[in-house]
Amino acid sequence: MLCNLRFNKSDEDDDEQKSATKGILATLGISLSSGFASVYTEKVIKTQRAKTTFNRDKYSLAYTQVQLAGMSLIVIGLYACVVDMPKIIEHGLFHNFNFAARLTIVNSAVGGLIVASVLKFADSVLKGYATAVSVVLTGTMSMVLFGTQLHTVYFLGIINVIASILLYNGKNLDQLVC
Repeated sequence: MLCNLRFNKSDEDDDEQKSATKGILATLGISLSSGFASVYTEKVIKTQRAKTTFNRDKYSLAYTQVQLAGMSLIVIGLYACVVDMPKIIEHGLFHNFNFAARLTIVNSAVGGLIVASVLKFADSVLKGYATAVSVVLTGTMSMVLFGTQLHTVYFLGIINVIASILLYNGKNLDQLVC
């Protein structure tokens, strides 16, 4: 996100700059809290494996993820009923849902299942690298498909991500480098 921050000093772009700065700060806050949540969740899962009080074969991680999703559906459903009930009654629950909205919902559901499997088989460092690679691929695909201009700082970030992945996964680096 910081790679896309513009440093223009014109008065015309002042509101746009404030909005971009606010968005970037919100994104950084979300990523920071997501990182802490990831590490804490991994800690809880790994400590619970040692002190399990129930049959793991009966209740898998995917099952507990579905339970959490069900609870979030209840909370979000109650919120929608309280805030938007007249609109839901008048237009229906899926008013203005087009193909892109449905595709986004399917993408989110599949992403949740992938997160559940990643939580089961990977640690937080690998999840961080997966997120970094997804940001790199998203920026690159945005450049190819939509003509987004990527600046030098973005490409330096790509080099940083690739170098960190190679250093983390490298075997016998001291022999290869020296």
